[in-house]
Amino acid sequence: MIRPGPGPSAARPPAIEVAAAILAFGGLFGLTQLATGEFIITGSLPAKIPILGVAAILYGASAVLGITIRNRRFWFPALNLAGIFAILYLLARGPLLNLVLGVAYATAFVILLRDRRWFAAVKRSPGDG
Repeated sequence: MIRPGPGPSAARPPAIEVAAAILAFGGLFGLTQLATGEFIITGSLPAKIPILGVAAILYGASAVLGITIRNRRFWFPALNLAGIFAILYLLARGPLLNLVLGVAYATAFVILLRDRRWFAAVKRSPGDG
């Protein structure tokens, strides 16, 4: 029996494209900042090496999740990571870039939360075992 309503073939909302771009761009931007030595979030924190390792993992995850959410995958991790980055950037005092990135990640968080039904519409098809 086929259920009516949005299914896996439903068109991707344009806002999801925006959220995906924010996550992917933010992750790639963060990785380039780490590579060039411009540490936006870590600043003058002690124990910089462990923090940079965690930051590299989180930035990489942001870039990967930005790509995967376009295919209705990993919505919850993307939502959580967008929220974490929004909080970190908004709490980090410093250049205007922190505020811009914080607002961008907060926007991605709101988009992902608002369009959660699009992600939930994916059901396992009868042929998937």
